[in-house]
Amino acid sequence: VDNGSTDGSVECLRERYPGLEIIETGVNLGFAEGNNVGMRRAMNEGADYVLLLNNDTVVDSEFLGELVKVAEGDERIGIVGPKICYYNDPNKIWGIGGKINLFTGSIGNCEAGNFDNNFKGNKIVDYVSGCALLIKSEIIKKIGLLDQDYFLYFEETDWNIRVNKQGYISVINCDAWILHKSGASVKKVKDSNYYYFSRNTLLFLSKYGKWYHLIIFYPLFFTKFSSILIFNLIKGNKLRSKNIIYGIKDFIYKNYGSQ
Repeated sequence: VDNGSTDGSVECLRERYPGLEIIETGVNLGFAEGNNVGMRRAMNEGADYVLLLNNDTVVDSEFLGELVKVAEGDERIGIVGPKICYYNDPNKIWGIGGKINLFTGSIGNCEAGNFDNNFKGNKIVDYVSGCALLIKSEIIKKIGLLDQDYFLYFEETDWNIRVNKQGYISVINCDAWILHKSGASVKKVKDSNYYYFSRNTLLFLSKYGKWYHLIIFYPLFFTKFSSILIFNLIKGNKLRSKNIIYGIKDFIYKNYGSQ
């Protein structure tokens, strides 16, 4: 799937790989809907599983087989992912699944920055990162595709919660691994991150936060993002401050999708 590229990628790929089927979206549909386009096609072709895999990764040749083996071995498993280490430091962990805190509205990679020594076997986690995520097609048919309202960030976290609400679990197979170059794509849109994180954190908590989460979350959220806004104004990063304001405003007026 070519998600609205403008750098000649399509022409280059067609020349190098004439047998490759390319679906052109024409515009940037975001991480969520861009992946949805490919998933719809894969499922129409009869795929039993769908794998999301970031383009800034290097994989072990056995990782996919190991993920499928784990998924096949337990009917409770809805989503499974590998252990992810840094490309530039393969002995250091980028993430072994993720943790969700609905009181603070924060999500984060488990074991990030720790050295890869004794992490073996399967580990149940709150969510599997969209960096490398294998899901059963039968579950997608039950819960639907990624929520395109997010456009970028939180969409796979949302997906994992929807899977868990159906009674399935999210698991990391620590015996399968990949290397991640970490942020190679998002560096190009780093100022936009302030927009999507402010808006999508609010969107995510509005969907899944209970009243006892929200009475703690909202004061923390506005304290945190007010501080970030003021800090960037002082540093002269006006665009970042504007993006935070626009993100909160678009959440209030339910303007979702692309910025």
